[in-house]
Amino acid sequence: MNKKKINILVVGKNSYLSKNYIKLSKFKKNIKLIKHSNIKKINFDKFTHLINFSIDPKIFFKKYNLTNQIDEKICNLIKNKNLIYIFPSSRLIYKKKNSINSNIIKKRSLYGNNKSIIEKKVIKLRKKKYLILRIANILNFDLEKTDLFIPKLLNTLKKNNFIQYDLNKRSYKDFITFGYFTSCLDALIKEKKTGIFNISSGKKVNIHQLGKSIINGYGKGQIIYKNKLYRDSFVLSNKKIKKIVKIDLSKKKILNYAYHIGKRLKY
Repeated sequence: MNKKKINILVVGKNSYLSKNYIKLSKFKKNIKLIKHSNIKKINFDKFTHLINFSIDPKIFFKKYNLTNQIDEKICNLIKNKNLIYIFPSSRLIYKKKNSINSNIIKKRSLYGNNKSIIEKKVIKLRKKKYLILRIANILNFDLEKTDLFIPKLLNTLKKNNFIQYDLNKRSYKDFITFGYFTSCLDALIKEKKTGIFNISSGKKVNIHQLGKSIINGYGKGQIIYKNKLYRDSFVLSNKKIKKIVKIDLSKKKILNYAYHIGKRLKY
């Protein structure tokens, strides 16, 4: 496989992640995009990598055995194929830590549990031919995905003129941009890396600061907090990915990106 020209099969034609990755990727001319329903028609021998961005919506609110188990089915299809299977996982597979000394700790979500199960399935089925990406919060402008952190903030701001948090004011998160995510994934593909990587900035960004940046870009609004607040701070180690990707995503760049997301919300 080392001598083969990089060719990438991307599954998930309607995925917001896949659309943005293909738009920004330096490998866009070497990418074939398909719906997951067309997977059985594909000659896998043509590809060095397969990225599955397709996701069953039931993964958010049902146990794994009640979902369509898309990744497991694809891994069985490519069982004897010499390509790298790329699974976009989530930072939510990590257990919560006591990072803020007050209020209630959020438990790992059903989504996080399901992602953890899928990771184990991929590792078992693909042996060493897999690449798992544990992704931090992406600053995205997808107003349809209202169950995700950033889209939820943007929708509330646009409709109600405020951002509402159920997190402690001192909470922080690890944010990345689509550009940074794409650069990381492209570098891993180019180097034909396998294993598990955190895709993260490694920076602690306070949620209140982030909300203020979005509001400043939008030009109006306020931040309010619910009565019942949770602890859910996190920052992922990016030491492993930084050995491959020589890009620093600073806190200043993250907040500036949030400002421009807010600005875009005006239109």
